[in-house]
Amino acid sequence: MTLYDGKTGRMRRVPEPRPVPEPPPPLPLPIPPRPAGPLPGLRLPASLETEDLLLMLILWFLYRESGDEELLFILAAMLLL
Repeated sequence: MTLYDGKTGRMRRVPEPRPVPEPPPPLPLPIPPRPAGPLPGLRLPASLETEDLLLMLILWFLYRESGDEELLFILAAMLLL
């Protein structure tokens, strides 16, 4: 490789720079397996069935969309029953 030296006005030879290899990417961390069974901290009454949970989910989305507090009261009453 030839470079121009501005102080002397001459060209001079310099050795080629060696490419530095990039380090390999870090290995991804393994994802620990999820324990079977109910989620910790999630405690629902045993009398709730799938239909009840779906109805409560629909009521929650309706409350979030409209902001009507009556839907929130109905949702709370369902949790108590």
